[in-house]
This record gives sequence, C-alpha cells and structure tokens, in this order.
Amino acid sequence: MAIALKNNEIEVVGRERLTPAIEVAKKFVAGSQARPALTYVALKENGEIQATDSLRAIILKNIHSYKEEVLLNHKTLDLMKGYNYPNLNSLLEVKAHEQSSFQLSKEDALKLIPAIKFIKANKFETMKFLFTNESIELSVPGIHLKLDEFEFDIKQHKEAENILSFTLGYLLDALEAFVKFSSNENITVHHQGALRIFIFENEEMTIGVLPRRVY
Repeated sequence: MAIALKNNEIEVVGRERLTPAIEVAKKFVAGSQARPALTYVALKENGEIQATDSLRAIILKNIHSYKEEVLLNHKTLDLMKGYNYPNLNSLLEVKAHEQSSFQLSKEDALKLIPAIKFIKANKFETMKFLFTNESIELSVPGIHLKLDEFEFDIKQHKEAENILSFTLGYLLDALEAFVKFSSNENITVHHQGALRIFIFENEEMTIGVLPRRVY
C-alpha cells in the first residue's frame, strides 16, 4: 500500500484497485520513446488512471485518491510531473456523428476473444470486423469467421454499413481489459465511422481503438 497526505492527516491508499488498474492500463502505453510521456500511465487528479499510445486509449475511473497529477512508468516506477498529458476525456467523447451503438456483454466478449486470438496466431495484424444484430464476422485473406448466436439491439443512428478494420492486438486488448477489470457485465460500444475512434464505455471505464485505414 501507499501512504498519502490528506488535509494534514495520514491516509492509507490501498492497492485493491490501483494495482490491477495499472496492470490493465500498461498495455495501452506507447512502446516508442518518440513521445516519452506516453510510455507512462497517468494518475489524474480526478481519480482516473489513463494511458494511450495515440492509436488506442483507456480511462479507468475512481481508482485512487491522489490529489496531484503524476505520470508513472510501470516498468521503472519513475514518476514524471509537469507534463501536459493528452485530454483523453475529450478524445474519447462520443460525437454527434455516431453511426451506431449496442450493448456488449462479457459473455459476448468471451466469444470474440478466442476467434481474434486464432486469427492473430496465423500471423495477421489487421482484420475486417462486421457486426449485425445476430452475428459478428471477422475476415482476413483466406479466413472468414462468422460468430452467430448474438442478440444485439443495434441502435442505428445513421444509414451506414457496420464494418471496420482493426489492428488485431488493439481490439484484443480492449476486450480483455473489459473482461478483466469491469465489475459491470455490460459495456456500450459506439461505432463512429470507419476512420473514427471506436469506443467502449460503461461507468467504470472508457476504451478507444482507432480503426485501420484499408486501401
């Protein structure tokens, strides 16, 4: 556990949520030193933990009670202060141009994860992702998986095909973060367009994955 000062009193800050939150968030940090601060996990003043590599991002809510924003290197435990971290709450806000949305359950996510892992194991990095009220289809050259038995109630806000392309590992990390960390059994999925950030959101977390451009 950690000890923090609060109104000149000692407050014990437990690890019950902080440690697992960092374990989830660290998958979303940057691997490159091009923007060094993005290799850190951000502990925000509002109790959130945030991480991004600029292609995907995660916000975990109500995690800690530190009152000063710091960036934490999850490998070295070094701390960074004074850096203007990206405003992920603004970047992961659902916009007016949303095309469709639906509820995804943990049970649904657990059906998707093995299928994505199978495609990834075949050395593919990008796949097409098509969803309807009854199924999700995953496609790469030579492999087409149609997963049936879903019962989505898709809210179609605009007339458009619900098909995108994703980096396999990014979508996999998003689904696994939801399954591992959320106590809520459901998360809302927001499809904003083929090149706009794809958002998963519930009361505990917000995750965004940027689709891939396919030529």
